[in-house]
Amino acid sequence: MSIFKIMLSVFDFIDYRRFLAEYYQNKKKTARYFSYRYFSQKLGINSPSFLKHVIDGQRNLTPTMTERFAKALGLSPREKKFFYNLVLFNQATTSVEKQEYYSVLRAMISGVRESVLKADQYDFYSNWYTPVIRELICLYDFKDNYNLMASVLKPRIEATQAKAAVNLLLKLKLVERLENGRFKQTSSAIVVDDPVSSLAIKNFTRNMIDQSKIALDTIDRNNRHISGITMGISPEAYELLTTEIEAFKDRVKFIVNNDNKSSRIYQMNISLFPVSEDLHSVKSRDTGTA
Repeated sequence: MSIFKIMLSVFDFIDYRRFLAEYYQNKKKTARYFSYRYFSQKLGINSPSFLKHVIDGQRNLTPTMTERFAKALGLSPREKKFFYNLVLFNQATTSVEKQEYYSVLRAMISGVRESVLKADQYDFYSNWYTPVIRELICLYDFKDNYNLMASVLKPRIEATQAKAAVNLLLKLKLVERLENGRFKQTSSAIVVDDPVSSLAIKNFTRNMIDQSKIALDTIDRNNRHISGITMGISPEAYELLTTEIEAFKDRVKFIVNNDNKSSRIYQMNISLFPVSEDLHSVKSRDTGTA
């Protein structure tokens, strides 16, 4: 098996250009002869910089060229199918196309196990710190020292709150206690049946947004990333962006699930919301006078 096969998998990527970029860097490190020109020769084309142009987003891949790329990359039939749909997903221009290709990608990825919260389990989201403690107690053995556990959270909570959170997690079977006294998650990730209608979920989201505002002032910028973009978009672009966000969230779950060196709990908030009216509705009120 080649070094490339060991170190790199197309199933780890949600952007085929990123995959190609890392493939190129990997091959450059392991094969002195490898170059953009060499890869073009494997593709059977005369343009020596074609791969670079694709990686940089200056060129797209046609179905025929995608077939050539898959062969040059040495992909297996299953990898080839994933790569083909990855190209279509990244190059799609409508939300319908994005959804179609993303569904294929998601079905092919051996994803993160998820525990679905039923209606009677919404207490899990009744405060901001219970989900944090669920992550925390599986990374460190606090030996039932709830004062210490409470002091680790930012902002700090009371020991009684930490103990109540642990008891709730055990009651809901979202963690289990091992024979050695340590805790283990029963599933790696959690989804909810109907997050839109759940008051608990909305409250949790508000709390975590408040936590991000606190972090902006209290956490060193080297340990946090808080940024935003203000932009004008169409309804079609909004649909595209929401699809990209869902794909990104799946990629985040994959990265986290394969991280065996976790040492700190982070919260990631993703927001996309209007800060103006739709201008089509404004036209009906525009009289042309100040």
